[in-house]
Amino acid sequence: MKQSISKTGIVTLSLLFLGSLLFATTASATGPRVTKALFAIDKDQVHALEFPPFLSTEVADGGLFSEIVNSALEQAGVDAVITTHPVQRMVKYYLLQENALAVMGRHLNFSSEARKSLILIPVAVMTENFYYYKPAYPNGLEWSGNLTSLQGKTYGAHKGEDVAAFKAAGIAVKEGRTIALLKMIAKGEADFAAIPALTTSWLLDKYMASEKGDFAAMQRPAGTDVMYVVFNGKHPQGADDAAKFRKALTAMVNDGSYAAIMKKHIGNGEMLKLYMGNLKGELAK
Repeated sequence: MKQSISKTGIVTLSLLFLGSLLFATTASATGPRVTKALFAIDKDQVHALEFPPFLSTEVADGGLFSEIVNSALEQAGVDAVITTHPVQRMVKYYLLQENALAVMGRHLNFSSEARKSLILIPVAVMTENFYYYKPAYPNGLEWSGNLTSLQGKTYGAHKGEDVAAFKAAGIAVKEGRTIALLKMIAKGEADFAAIPALTTSWLLDKYMASEKGDFAAMQRPAGTDVMYVVFNGKHPQGADDAAKFRKALTAMVNDGSYAAIMKKHIGNGEMLKLYMGNLKGELAK
């Protein structure tokens, strides 16, 4: 059963969309990048937050994660399209208020009550690095593997990110979108942020090219982060499509087609290792 948007939903989404336009202008970041699929309500949709270069209308095939998910959906026989949005609250709105089939993202921070009806399927395990601004730390900035070594600093967190460990270590926290976090670091409003290397490079090339050389990554990785497709158990096909999608994605990991898509976008060098984490283990949980 395909889902249509309620009249109340249309009004609410219009306000969210206008808000995103204003946000994009004041943040000096990219404007809304909403795919045509937003208006193709004859198909089920997987709503996602723009996450370049992995998930974006500005890159080939919609990005690496977009191609992986689209391939798994096709193999699973799930008739759905990916729709990207500029702000996370729009993604969560479609899932929780408009009963969408699924969403895709990280740091979605669902409540324990909402999680009861959601089916989380990992689609990628990424290594992140802590990035800092070299002019602010000419002798470098490192961490020991224990966050207390960064006590007194300010961490730039993505909205929805779990920051309990940072606060417990005596680290202040400021939130923002990824490009906003990089600008905060350059202005001295934050000291460091955990971001995938390819995302950092892509955003700096596009929006802060003249300052790209002033950013550096701490030698010790920040850790890993997981990108999920979250199916809606309340959707008529939610549970069934989730099971078929998980089976198709697992098959892609096992037969090498998942790795082939990764190599197509990233190559077969050292960078590939940063995005080929233990997905098989995550899928088995």
